[in-house]
Amino acid sequence: MQLAELCKENLVFLKFAADNKEDALNKMVKAVESAGGAEDVNGLRQALLEREKLGTTGVGGGVAIPHARAAVIKDLNVVFFRSDDGIAFNAIDNKPVNLIFLLLAPLSAGGPYLKLLAKISRLLRNDDFRGALLDAKNPAEVLKTFKDFD
Repeated sequence: MQLAELCKENLVFLKFAADNKEDALNKMVKAVESAGGAEDVNGLRQALLEREKLGTTGVGGGVAIPHARAAVIKDLNVVFFRSDDGIAFNAIDNKPVNLIFLLLAPLSAGGPYLKLLAKISRLLRNDDFRGALLDAKNPAEVLKTFKDFD
């Protein structure tokens, strides 16, 4: 399963801004809704908030990987957000996040969901990958970066 196949250009947001984690999650849900990726935005928001209660998905190094599996999610999707100013996301290193991968999966996609989460985590350890995402000028460049490093 290729990352670029699960993230489409309309699911790449390069000028994302939020005041804090809760604001970011709310804006992410609205962005997914506007892109046609969510029918039950309240259910999606609730699933993401419940996951965050288990522990922050701000993994450090300027990266967050909020994720959820829920009945309200119909398809496995990856949504990419970039914040030039950074967002206070309660990351484990207490630093703002600039790169956010939102991973959404239906309940039936347990195996693929975990494999994709592991793949994203592995890719984000690569400085060149993160740098290319920070430098991307448009959604097409983001998707090309996914293809090049995947």
